[in-house]
Amino acid sequence: MADEEEVFDEVTEETTEGYGSRLSNSFSGICFGLLLFFGSGVTLFWNEGVAAKRYVALKQGSKLAMEVKNNVVLPENEGKLVVISGTATTEDTLIDPDFGFQSSKTLQLRRVAEMYQWSEKKNTKTEKKTGGSKTTITTYTYEKKWSQVLINSDKFNKSYGHINPDVMKYESSTWTAAKVTLGAFNLPSSEVLRINTWTDTHVSDSNNTTLLSGVKPSGTGYYVGENPSSPQVGDIRVTFSVVLPTDITIVAQQSEGTFVPFVTNNGGSIDLLKTGIYGKELMFSAANKENKIATWAIRVIGILAMYFGMSLILDPIVVLSDVLPFLGTIAEIGVSLISWVVAIVTSFVVIAVAWIFYRPVVAYVLLGVSALLLAVPCFLKKKGSKTASEDPTESTQLLA
Repeated sequence: MADEEEVFDEVTEETTEGYGSRLSNSFSGICFGLLLFFGSGVTLFWNEGVAAKRYVALKQGSKLAMEVKNNVVLPENEGKLVVISGTATTEDTLIDPDFGFQSSKTLQLRRVAEMYQWSEKKNTKTEKKTGGSKTTITTYTYEKKWSQVLINSDKFNKSYGHINPDVMKYESSTWTAAKVTLGAFNLPSSEVLRINTWTDTHVSDSNNTTLLSGVKPSGTGYYVGENPSSPQVGDIRVTFSVVLPTDITIVAQQSEGTFVPFVTNNGGSIDLLKTGIYGKELMFSAANKENKIATWAIRVIGILAMYFGMSLILDPIVVLSDVLPFLGTIAEIGVSLISWVVAIVTSFVVIAVAWIFYRPVVAYVLLGVSALLLAVPCFLKKKGSKTASEDPTESTQLLA
């Protein structure tokens, strides 16, 4: 009988890729690099359009929005953009049908289920060899951890001895109150889901008196398994959190006693919600700030994508130089610098063109200011040269 395969929680593999294969792959990567480079340019252009559209929509909204009381639904405000503050409340009791846990007067109930599973970590190191080949050393490490997501152990490099269950008996889930009110108004479920003032709750707070077989209270939640202090693969722990009645502020269109997104003249949408009591100015100021953050986040991602695309396009130069590793290192540094310069300059050009397309007035003003700033030093330099060329005796007489 053959011996069983020995189980290791750390496995190291070493592979070598020849120079010819590396060169072929680098040329194949040019196509993907071009796609990534130009795709990021399109994304940057689109992003500026979205940001400009959002800016105009918020500007219009800030002029049209009117602050109203929440204690009565006035017919004259129907279809208008309103700002309403107050406490979002409900009389509903939310129940987890699997565990019987329940919470009264709760806007949202969330169950977080985690299963104890094997996970795989991958660490890779590469080493270039004389002649252009490359050796890759990959280390796979296996350890157990709690995870809300089912980890497929079939995809592990070494699944033997690290097998996870095929399914999670209980998964994370969220329940929302059917009727939530803000004064005299009803809140749609889409707005309730945006209220994220989550607080952890204990299972002892529930009046649940019956538990499923194999389920036991543990800490602040439930445990499905033998021993919570010594978890085994496949064990599940469950905790709960709730959103209780809380103060909110909404900026949206009043519609038949509830709220819907307000559509601006440029086709933009205004549907703002923040926890807390705020005025109109602060709500729109926060929305503009979020718009700027989102715009810059996509700009950074676009520049990075453009950099990686250009790096792939120029990668054959690095591989060709790798015949001697030190030349390859120099080429790699040079390609990286060139890629950064091209990515940054191209990104700024794309953004500038997008501004001219989407916001021509602002763009031309900025271009005019920039031209003026460039012209002033040139003018001062020219004036200084002219003064220096004047007769020093004449200058002395003028000073006297």
